[in-house]
Amino acid sequence: MVNKKVSIVILNYKNWQDTVECLQSVVNITYQPWRVIIVDNDSQNDSLTRVEAWLAGHAHVSLMLTREQAESGPFLDHGFVLIQSEANRGYAAGNNIGIRWAIRAGDPYILILNNDTVVEKEFLEPLVELLEMNTTCALVGPKIVDSDGNIDRNCARRRPEMGDYFFRLSIWGRLFPDNRWHRKHYYIGEYAYNEPRQVDLISGSCMLIRAVVIKQVGLLDEKTFLFLEEPILHEKLRSVNKSTYIAPQSLIIHKGSCSTKKMLSLFIVRKLMESREYYLKVYRNYPLWFILFQRINNKLYCFISLLKHYCFKIKKRGYFH
Repeated sequence: MVNKKVSIVILNYKNWQDTVECLQSVVNITYQPWRVIIVDNDSQNDSLTRVEAWLAGHAHVSLMLTREQAESGPFLDHGFVLIQSEANRGYAAGNNIGIRWAIRAGDPYILILNNDTVVEKEFLEPLVELLEMNTTCALVGPKIVDSDGNIDRNCARRRPEMGDYFFRLSIWGRLFPDNRWHRKHYYIGEYAYNEPRQVDLISGSCMLIRAVVIKQVGLLDEKTFLFLEEPILHEKLRSVNKSTYIAPQSLIIHKGSCSTKKMLSLFIVRKLMESREYYLKVYRNYPLWFILFQRINNKLYCFISLLKHYCFKIKKRGYFH
């Protein structure tokens, strides 16, 4: 049986060190055929030069394009495509540049992979196999662990309900982090990550999707700059009766949100609130009273998060003992 080609889209924003480490793990994978599309999201540092140097130093076939050239320019059958975006318009918009190129190239499967990940050599086979065997499955993700081997619960989640915003994504959730809404949302106590399972949401750090489904439901929603990509994609798949699975035989390491650390915390908090409100209004059609409540809740929740963040930084610097 001939494997179908997978386009791997990796978005870089200033963090070329992790991008290079991610690429080094990708070149060692056992699955064939593949190609990698690296999109630099207007890093405005030496990221582009560093990635180019790594490609040249490892004698990999590569193609360097601007965003305009990527819209209509040449293709590369195998190897690496490096695309420079002229502006940082966010996570969704940056990934969409690579996704469009992959669709134009005719690749049947597209993998969205965060640059702060390291993949196992055989991680791709179980993902492709599940899509090949299950025609209703449109999106699949791996089991994800952190650098210490702990499972990242975000790799298998339920669709958030209204109660989540009262008791999990709220001050109540901060005060009681192990309440039943947390356990229910993350399948805690009912899923051992030992066999494939249909879930609502997987982690956006590694998602394999059918290209034909992207054509059907549309690209990632560029009206969100950061966050909520997975819940929005889930709503789109629900609208066409397509399912999402986790394939735990596939394993990757996710080091964390390294790219967002390059931005100001207040900027990140604001984008989180904007994306959440947009998702609730546009994709969940929640009533106005709930949107207003959520707006207040967002501000309080994020204020506490920032307060804890800065208290931790102050303590780390030795002001508190």
